[in-house]
Amino acid sequence: MRETKFIEKNKDKWIEFEEVLASKDQDPEKLSELFTELTDDLSYSRTFYPNRSVRVYLNNISQAVFDSIYKNRKSRWKRFLQFWSKDLPQLIYESRVDFLLSFAIFILAVGIGVFSSIMDPDFPRVILGDGYVEMTYENIRKGEPMSVYQDEDQTGMFMRIAWNNLRVAFGTFILGLLFGVGTIYILIQNGIMVGAFQFLFIREGIYWDSILTIWLHGAVEISCIIIAGAAGLHLGRALLFPGTYSRLQSLQLAARRALSIYMAIVPLIILAAFIEGYITRYSDASYVVRAILIIASFVFMGGYFVWYPWRLGRRQQTAEEDELELPVAKEVPINLKMIKNQGQVFMDAFKLYRQQLLRLALGSAAMAFVYTAVSIKMEYYFEFHQAGFLFSFFEALAYTGYHIAQFLFLEELGLRWLLNVGAMSVILHIALSGVSAKANGPMSWAKHALLYPNALLASALMNFLFISYGNEDYYIMIFLYLLFVIPILAHGLAVSYNEQKNLIVSIPLWFKHLGKNYLSMMGNYVVGVLMSFIFLFLTTAPLVDFYFNSFMTLLPISEEGAQLYYTSFNLFLHAFSLCFMFPLVFLVMSIGERSYKQTVAAEDLFDHIGQLGQQKKSYGMERE
Repeated sequence: MRETKFIEKNKDKWIEFEEVLASKDQDPEKLSELFTELTDDLSYSRTFYPNRSVRVYLNNISQAVFDSIYKNRKSRWKRFLQFWSKDLPQLIYESRVDFLLSFAIFILAVGIGVFSSIMDPDFPRVILGDGYVEMTYENIRKGEPMSVYQDEDQTGMFMRIAWNNLRVAFGTFILGLLFGVGTIYILIQNGIMVGAFQFLFIREGIYWDSILTIWLHGAVEISCIIIAGAAGLHLGRALLFPGTYSRLQSLQLAARRALSIYMAIVPLIILAAFIEGYITRYSDASYVVRAILIIASFVFMGGYFVWYPWRLGRRQQTAEEDELELPVAKEVPINLKMIKNQGQVFMDAFKLYRQQLLRLALGSAAMAFVYTAVSIKMEYYFEFHQAGFLFSFFEALAYTGYHIAQFLFLEELGLRWLLNVGAMSVILHIALSGVSAKANGPMSWAKHALLYPNALLASALMNFLFISYGNEDYYIMIFLYLLFVIPILAHGLAVSYNEQKNLIVSIPLWFKHLGKNYLSMMGNYVVGVLMSFIFLFLTTAPLVDFYFNSFMTLLPISEEGAQLYYTSFNLFLHAFSLCFMFPLVFLVMSIGERSYKQTVAAEDLFDHIGQLGQQKKSYGMERE
């Protein structure tokens, strides 16, 4: 290559290198990349132009880049400072939606705790336990309301508090992997406890003393729980809304950010435990001193985790970002004739669920009303335990599971079984006929009359399998049914609706379409069931008891009447939630089944083949 051509080819790149070198904010990593490219050009010039000025020029600029790299190479100390001064605040700014949501949930829960305590003086006993409340009342009578913080073993108290707070914060963070539901539960749980605990002292006339003692360590401790909640919600949001990434990629990116945020509060949690173990005990200290420490703590937490990230994030927005104009987002239509991975199956199922939301909600409300009215009229027995205390998250899952099991797992055929079959078949028909209409066009009444018996028969079979008849091996059989039989039935029902054929007639297609996709089908089924159960948990969690009890205190209803209202309320809530949530499983199975079919039928491919030769223009020119 001639020297002039070599210079002409690379001069723009060299000019860019010089501009980067002249910049005040040099990026050592970027300079390292430039240095590699420059040394390649320098080696070439030394070989072909050893006595030309271009070699001297490249040698000088390469030396400048080399010096800049080593001058700006970051020590471990500088990297440590950059994490706290730039990297972490930037992560917080990027996660500001999660921080705002976590704060809002916690404050709402505190309000629930205070309101419930106002309406029911015994509410703190439900939340904190009789033993703790009685101990607090005894301390108040002795004139030492804050003596709970005056354990003689300061070091032991510090260690216990630090371990407990680290455990709670970690649980708040890591349970975000359950699509954010676990994080939301722990935030609500802790918020209600804080509200009830603080109001307990206020109701006893202990205002400033309690506030200036509790929040001496609580300013940092509670702030850390909210921040851990933001990290957990960030994980959950990445799983629910992966955007253009796969769900796994989205989780990997979010996990890095969320883990950095969580690790940043670990030393602060330990600091809060130190304050509680060694400083809070001095409850007779000056109000002014304690108020200054509390205000300083809030200013630090708010300044570093709110104001500074906002200021830094706004300042670092580039001109390109400000001028960037994005096209109007258009929802991608659902293609029911293509092979899809599991992420695409769930995205399309959620889209179809959202499109049918109103129909499913109205149908579920109607079925729940009928179920509740008949159950109350026939005096069917349902046992809804009121929450005697706030459970741990997994105990609360079991609590919800027990209540739901009363609806599904019966001991004999009867009217309740018919109610289950009727409600399930109606809701399944609403959901699956919507998918069928999406693929094949509007359905006539004749088509509805043809397909509804499929939902009725499948619902009858599934509910029949749930009957125990006093069998001691009932739970083992239920496990096997849920794991192997029910998914095949659900897949078969999806096939019958997708093909618009009778359920029995379509049996050969069940296995033809499934083919080698059995494991994929089971994966969709299991994840769909778990997601539906998580959503059921959100609507039927034991916190509902607190809302109901607070509301009932406003009404002049006898104890017997209140129990009837409580049972009716829970019956309707659980029946509605079951009808409203479980169709999501069958929508996932339906979309998945259409994907499996394409591995056999390849309808999308044949559609494209049929369009060959029909195209009128190629690369902007008219075909002859």
